[in-house]
Amino acid sequence: MPRPGPARSGDSYLAGAGAAAGVAARTAAGHPPGVSRTPFVLLVLGLLGGGLTCLLVINTILATASYQINNLQQGNTTLSQQEQALEQQIATEQAPATIARRAYELGLRPQEHLTFLNARTGRIYRQPATLPGVLLVPGFTP
Repeated sequence: MPRPGPARSGDSYLAGAGAAAGVAARTAAGHPPGVSRTPFVLLVLGLLGGGLTCLLVINTILATASYQINNLQQGNTTLSQQEQALEQQIATEQAPATIARRAYELGLRPQEHLTFLNARTGRIYRQPATLPGVLLVPGFTP
């Protein structure tokens, strides 16, 4: 059975009250009526895009620095090996046998008879034992 006429006008009143309640709820929630959310969404998307771009740039810089560190470490290893080889060569050339061989190659020969000059008297001695105060120690030559 259909409702009487005054009830219909009340339905429109209730519908108007519901719409007003929805507008009031949106206003209370911080959204003024008639303002869209598009600027806020664009701001959030812009911040996310900027953050991802910064993250990409930082990641690229770190990767480049990592390659440079790796190259420098390889160069350091090579230089360390060269240093060890040079130290080995120095140790070999400082050995007494090597020095004696090189001296012989340069024409230096050991003297069979040593000659000493006394600077005070100007005398030349052939035997160190004839000098006064010289101890007879094997291997000692003044």
